[in-house]
Order: sequence, then C-alpha cells, then structure tokens
Amino acid sequence: MGSNKSLESSLLASYVTYPKEWQRRYFLKQYFLTDPILRYGMNTSLNHFDWGDVEEESPTIKDFFSDAARHKVGSNGISILVRNRKNSYAIVSFTSDMTRGTWQKFKSINIDKLYHASALIDSAAMAGSNRLEISDVNLSLREEQCLIWAARGKTYEEIGEITTLSYYSVRSHLDIARHKLHGTNLTNAVAIALARGVIPPIALREPL
Repeated sequence: MGSNKSLESSLLASYVTYPKEWQRRYFLKQYFLTDPILRYGMNTSLNHFDWGDVEEESPTIKDFFSDAARHKVGSNGISILVRNRKNSYAIVSFTSDMTRGTWQKFKSINIDKLYHASALIDSAAMAGSNRLEISDVNLSLREEQCLIWAARGKTYEEIGEITTLSYYSVRSHLDIARHKLHGTNLTNAVAIALARGVIPPIALREPL
C-alpha cells in the first residue's frame, strides 16, 4: 500500500478488535474510503503519529471522529507504521479513553513497547494469512526454549545465562528456528511460532 495510491485503488486488509457495532458502522458508511487515519498514514514519512496530529478542519473528518467516539473507539489514539515488507506496510493503531495528560505520559513511557507490539501484531497477522504456505515446523528442545525466552523479551546474553548456553549457541539455535519458521527476522519468527501454535501462548507465562 504505497503513499502514491489512493484508498480507492489500494489493496487494503484489516484485522480489528474495535467494538462490533463500530465495525458494522465503518463498513456501512464506507469509512475505508475517507478514514483520516488511513489517509494520514499513507502520506506521512513518520514512523508513528498521534491521532491528535490529524487535522480536523474538514467537516467529514470531524464527523468521522465524532462517530467513532460515539461507538466507543477511544478519545485518544496512536498509529504506528510497520514498514517490513516490499511495496507495502501496516498501520497498527492503539486507542484509549485516558485523559490527555495521562495519555501523553503513557506514550512517552511505553512507545518502545508499542513499537514491539506493533511488529508482533503485524507479523502474527501475516503469519495467519500465509499459514497454509508454511510446512509443519519441528523445533528442537533448545530451539524452542531459546525462542520462548526471546518471545519474553530476553537478549541473547540473558537467554545464555538462563539456559547455561553460550552466546553463540543461543544465536545459532535462534537462527535455525527462524529459518525453520521462514521468519524474516527474530520478531517475525516469534510471531509466526505463536500464530501457528509452535509456541503455545501459555508458555510465555509458565516457568520453563
């Protein structure tokens, strides 16, 4: 989805957790043709933007945000652009009903985590859409352990300390796991593993 294309001619795909009523409303009103968040995201060079940065001068944009608020979308929002595929990218949005001051503080503290979450969400969505193209994956015990700790946000050094493996052994196990999963990078491999059930979500909470 390039910035030189109009929304009408772009190929759009979406994965949403907004209220069902808003999803129905969005479809019936054909908001995908005028959505100011999509339009702003398609034309910005920024890696993220706050919804408050989107101009609301137009009556159409004002009506859109008012309608969204009535359907409990959230009074604050941030959209993060995930640019990890050739000729396309994803726009991942998070919303909240925090006060403006609390929202600004939340963003400043958690922006790195929001970037990481956006990459995982995008990768999981892509893995889910392509899962029939990925053959069954069999990870060794060490590969699985290292991948789970990586999913928990541990560095190579930290994984080495936990598993008593050397830094190079950890990197080797993770590289092999990434290749088996056809991941473009480690974050993508983790997302694919979670989406396909190679790593059960409960494993991220239980001790190994």
